[in-house]
Amino acid sequence: MPTYNVAPYIEEAIASVLRQTCRDFELLVLDDCSTDGTWEQVCQMSDPRIHAIRHERNLGLADNLNWGLDHIETEYVARMDGDDIAEPDWLEREVAFLDRHPDAGVCGGGFRVFGLRNYTVLFPHKAEAVAANMLFECSVTVPVFRRSLFRQQGLHYRSDAFPAEDYRFWADCLLHTRIYNITRVLFHYRMHGSQISTSLRDRQQRQSDAVRRLMLQRLNADISETDTAYFLERYARGIISDKDDYRQMRRFTRRLLQMNRESRYFNTTALRRRCRKQEVQALYRHITETYFDDGYSIKNYLHYAAGGCAWRTTFRYELKFWAKSLLHRTA
Repeated sequence: MPTYNVAPYIEEAIASVLRQTCRDFELLVLDDCSTDGTWEQVCQMSDPRIHAIRHERNLGLADNLNWGLDHIETEYVARMDGDDIAEPDWLEREVAFLDRHPDAGVCGGGFRVFGLRNYTVLFPHKAEAVAANMLFECSVTVPVFRRSLFRQQGLHYRSDAFPAEDYRFWADCLLHTRIYNITRVLFHYRMHGSQISTSLRDRQQRQSDAVRRLMLQRLNADISETDTAYFLERYARGIISDKDDYRQMRRFTRRLLQMNRESRYFNTTALRRRCRKQEVQALYRHITETYFDDGYSIKNYLHYAAGGCAWRTTFRYELKFWAKSLLHRTA
């Protein structure tokens, strides 16, 4: 558990780890020179499973994590931040999965965001789908992974990828192992104003795009800069403005699938499904912003239906538009 200035949350985070149904573990808390009392709170918590280390100088998140990887000797390693809350069965479920699946090097889980925003994220379960999803976003959270894998392959967090070092780390792991997820909420991700992801959002976007670029190059080393720019600026973000944009998106999907048939980097079926999901989500966003921006109503629904988009949406979304319009729900 790397920590830096999370005094309001650290006690609750550690307590959630100590409540795990899996009891056989040690918690290594790595404080990176906090100045807000985080370290003092950690020292006040008395449990023989807690081992707290305070660095003499601020290392930064990536090097703090690497320090932990270099000094851990257990078979499995789990990672969690000092401002989140774990479900009691987090470790038990992920460790059990790795015990049953020797081909898996990493097992993550879903999470529920709370605080400034509230929503749930469940990543794909199967390794092929996780890999395809990684072309678009980091798809691993609160993972348990095999220590031997990272020692043998020399894997480490890259400080030059901050604040998207997690995304880059798991993208590199795909070269050496299979990653799975348990599709249920195993921890609660606290969203607050002082987080790295909030205060450095623009930089995180740039660094995440750098990982997406890397994944594209693994898909096809000769991919053009024009195709790369379109993927990063429009396709991966699901941005379409009209029917022509949507047609271009579908053409690009076919191009990606063709490149993948040649390289076989991703599982063909998994990539096709993930690209189709991207098309559907982009169209859904475009429809809601274009036809229902001022709320749902029968008038707006008829305007939408007359626009010719209905036949391209999924039945679930079509039913959602109709039901909300019938009930005059606000957007």
